[in-house]
Parts: sequence; C-alpha cells; structure tokens
Amino acid sequence: MKGTRIYNDRFLLEEEIRSGGFATVWRAREADFPEPLALKIARVTEDPGVYRSVMKEAEIIQRLSYPGIVRLFQLPRPDRAPVAYARAVELPGMPYFFAMEYLAGGTLDDLMKEFKKLPLPEAATIALSVARALDYMHLRSYAHNDLKLENIAFRYPIVAGNPYTPTLIDFGIATRVQLQLTAGSLHVMSPEQLTQINMLTAPEANDKVDHTKADVWGMGILLYRMLGGRLPFEGRSDRSTTSQILKSRPQSLLQLTKDIPPELDSLIIDGCLAKNPDYRLSLVELGRALIYYGEDAPASRTASGGRKGRLW
Repeated sequence: MKGTRIYNDRFLLEEEIRSGGFATVWRAREADFPEPLALKIARVTEDPGVYRSVMKEAEIIQRLSYPGIVRLFQLPRPDRAPVAYARAVELPGMPYFFAMEYLAGGTLDDLMKEFKKLPLPEAATIALSVARALDYMHLRSYAHNDLKLENIAFRYPIVAGNPYTPTLIDFGIATRVQLQLTAGSLHVMSPEQLTQINMLTAPEANDKVDHTKADVWGMGILLYRMLGGRLPFEGRSDRSTTSQILKSRPQSLLQLTKDIPPELDSLIIDGCLAKNPDYRLSLVELGRALIYYGEDAPASRTASGGRKGRLW
C-alpha cells in the first residue's frame, strides 16, 4: 500500500509507523500541506466494532485541545463542512480513517530501548507533562486507560538542551469517566480493570469504577519503568502477570536504582500502585510532587539552583 493515494487523491501513504489490532498508522503527505501527517486507517473487517472504535477515537481527539495531546486535522470536503473521519474509497473494503499531526520524535518506548533508565529529573519532567495532559482530559470527563510507553510520543526529536515534548496518542480505548471501564495493555492495566474484564471478585469491583484512578495507576507504571529500568509486574505468562497485578507488591525502586529518595519510592508504589483505587493519589497530588523532582524543580531542591517550579 506504500505510495498509494487515498481520499480524493489528497493523501500519499509514505511509510507505516505502527500497527495494532484495530488499525495501522501511516506517515503521509497531503496535497496542500508542507509537513507530513499521520493517518490512522482502520483494519478491514466485518466487525463493525473496529470501525466504531476508530470513529470514536477521532471524535475524542477532536474534542481535546492541549499541547500534550496529539492534534486532529479536519478532512476537507468540496463545498461541504470538513469532517473528523472519512472512508478511504480508494482502498479495498473502504476502511475509515482520520488524520493527525505527525510526531517526529519517536515514542517513549523508543527512548527507553536506547536508555534502560532515565535520570530522575528527566523522568519526573516527562511524567509531569503526561500528568498535566491527563488532568486536562479528566476535567473534561475523559480517561486514557492505556498508558504504555508506546502511547507517549515526542513532538520533536530529542536533542540535548531542548525541552521534552511528550504527547499522548492512541485514544482507541479512551472513554468517558463514568462509563464502564475498558481494558488496556495487560502490563499497564490496574487491578480494577482486570477485575471487570475477567469478572473477578474484589472489594473495589462495582459499576462505578473511577477511571481517573486507573490513569494514576498507569502513571505509577510509567514512573517505575523510567526509573527502575523494568516493569513492576512481569510474569512468565499473562496469567502470572495478572496474579502479580492483583496480589503482589512491586519490588522497591530503591533496590533497582540509587537515583531516587525513599519518599518518591513510596509515592510511586503506595501512592500510585495501591491495589485499592481509593488509596491512590489524585493527579494533582502526584503532579505537585513531581514538580520537586523535575528539571524545573524549585531552587531549594536542586544543587544548581534551577528555575522556579511551576504551579500545577
């Protein structure tokens, strides 16, 4: 399909960026736009749920406007209002697709493959940006639900001296906060997600799960991976990993790195990765703590007298 033009001969597919169960994302060029775009094209299937998922994702991104969230581009139509998504009539099966900004800096997963661990100021700065984007979503009654490394991309290539630009992508299972919880990738799923998906019995199992707390759990997974160089729950099988998530306390980060203070270890393990979501921090509480460890930390917390920390 490389080199194929779709949608009124406007978009040229150049290179496949990533592929998942529902869709494939391509770097593409548009007839009147100088910069590359990212096109997400649904997998051709007889399952209408796949197409609904792609359409829902486009509609959610369209409603969110924040620097830490990928931008959607409206699709132009002759003599008609532009739309968030359309069908690629030039492709077999005429799958639905939508257009987003192309993020040229790779993903956090790419970065962690190059550097097994990140220094505390860098990890805290990235996490703080992600937390602010999530807080923006939560205030508008949306939750992301799938905070794996591959779903955080950088708008610009990472160059020494330049600020990080972490950006949330892949809203395929994002949902309204008050709706039934949806499942993300196993290694970043919270206990309450596993409980609902597997219909297990747990104290917190109910019809009104707080999606915002599932995202706080995801933040804990993210911080643990960046600082510790590994995931907190990694079994030899999906069943073993599920059991760890539901029952096991993660290994202390103090045993994996000398780069963090004990209070941050407790904040991540007890504040973010608490099995009971009622005991987890809010994003605001987490964000205020991360300010003190990031690259913009207040001078009293940095050896070099860094810039004054921003308010949450």
